[in-house]
Amino acid sequence: MRKHGIRNGAQTTVAPTGTIATVAGCEGYGCEPVFALAYVRHVNDNGRDMALQYTSPLFEQALIEAGLDEAARQRIVEQANLTGSCQAVAEVPPDIREVFAVSSDITPEEHVRMQAAMQAFVDNSMSKTCNFPAEATEEDVAAAYFLAWKLGCKGLTVYVTGSREKVVLETHETAKAKETPAQPTLFPEEKKKPRPVSLPGLTYSVSTPLGKSFITVNENGGGQPFEVFMHTSKAGSETAAISEALGRLISYILRLSSPIVPMKRLREVVRQLEGIGGGRPTGFGPNRINSLPDGIAYALAQYLTERAPDEEPPARFPQQIAMPIGDLCPECGQAAVVREEGCRKCYACGFSEC
Repeated sequence: MRKHGIRNGAQTTVAPTGTIATVAGCEGYGCEPVFALAYVRHVNDNGRDMALQYTSPLFEQALIEAGLDEAARQRIVEQANLTGSCQAVAEVPPDIREVFAVSSDITPEEHVRMQAAMQAFVDNSMSKTCNFPAEATEEDVAAAYFLAWKLGCKGLTVYVTGSREKVVLETHETAKAKETPAQPTLFPEEKKKPRPVSLPGLTYSVSTPLGKSFITVNENGGGQPFEVFMHTSKAGSETAAISEALGRLISYILRLSSPIVPMKRLREVVRQLEGIGGGRPTGFGPNRINSLPDGIAYALAQYLTERAPDEEPPARFPQQIAMPIGDLCPECGQAAVVREEGCRKCYACGFSEC
């Protein structure tokens, strides 16, 4: 070693064994004070959160040796269960209070100085949590990090009580503080806004693979879209039923109470419908309509371009190179059924309706 020196980056280390110490029944965590005399430990049980109650057996043993009766011990443990500390419990003898100080009972500076006392003899950085109360400021946290650096600590973790939604350990007081009271609803309980007797609107005509569709967008209040009516094919047909269903759904979306303005909701409807393919597209270039939903999106995009010219116009779904793709085959399930020579045939398995 005198001749060649030491190649090791570190020779001594202290493993972070807080959980292992608890399992082994040891309540001393190295340079860490006990987190709390009583707390809830959250364990991941196959994706399910399991809350385990822990109460310090040494604390209970100290109360027994102090001669406190069972009723007094029960009262003390119940109060310690709430905050995790016994410092504010009047029934606890002073000598026990001095011994059973927990992480929240000492100052952040005391946390750091305890770590520094051990860091002087350990090469690696040490696993250490400096606990702060919920009202700690950024300046308080900065002062702890600066002190740790000044004293030669190689690492420091800071935890402000209640700052994280999910933690491994927490007291009953912290868990209760996270429980948010029931807030009044921001919007009325009505399912959708009521419809006036008359509304102004615009009607668009678009050719779709299922025939010509007429799409009407009615407005109500501030030029915002309120409802959409669709008419395709003859009344009583499946196509007419699908058109009416789509119109009802879009109208429901527009009439719901929401902080998102109807114009933006309609833009999202266009984004979801445009580009949906079918077996018999019609038109060419930017006017190509792939299906009934795509035709509806085309008409609604026209409406948005006219009524909201300042906003970015909805982009037409990028056109793809025509590929031999069609309807789903009832035999093999592939999207390869096309109409050819007056008959529907499947290019994947050879199925034919003729």
